[in-house]
Amino acid sequence: MKPWQQTLAGFLLGLVVVGAIILIISPQRGEPLILVTHTPDLTPDPTSTPALLRVHIVGAVATPGVYSLPDSARLSDAIEAAGGLTGSADSNSLNLAAFLTDGQRIFIPSLQEVTLTPSERSSSILSPHLVNINTAQFAELDSLPGIGQVKAQAILDYRQRIGLFTSLEDLMKVEGISQSVFNKLIGLITLGN
Repeated sequence: MKPWQQTLAGFLLGLVVVGAIILIISPQRGEPLILVTHTPDLTPDPTSTPALLRVHIVGAVATPGVYSLPDSARLSDAIEAAGGLTGSADSNSLNLAAFLTDGQRIFIPSLQEVTLTPSERSSSILSPHLVNINTAQFAELDSLPGIGQVKAQAILDYRQRIGLFTSLEDLMKVEGISQSVFNKLIGLITLGN
């Protein structure tokens, strides 16, 4: 090797050695990268499917039925899923901002149902047959406005625990059935013969 080639090789070797020493002794910068697997207590994966709830909407809507909605859905979302309110719907009696719960049954009243007096309701075509609260099964009770699955089960539990109802007003002794719910039922329920 010629002297100038030896000098160049020595210079390059020296640069590599000095660079390695600086790299080894210099302090680390930044944060170390830590790989974490997804666990339930961490924030949800943005690519995962959002949780859904199912609601049953009936009454004065274009397409009554059971709909799947995001778990943050409100009453207005359920109405929209059911094709919107019909022209006869009483939108003033609704809280469109109310949150929904899974398995909820939603009854949208019509203006005609809201404006009828109790005696008109009993003769109305809206109730072709009266529901006997002393003998009705779960599905029949669940179909009543303002009742739903939870209150229907509460009525069945009350009958089993206490016995038959002796007056229609006794229905308000069932947990969850208020005066306003009872008022919706007048003309739709009976004690039987």
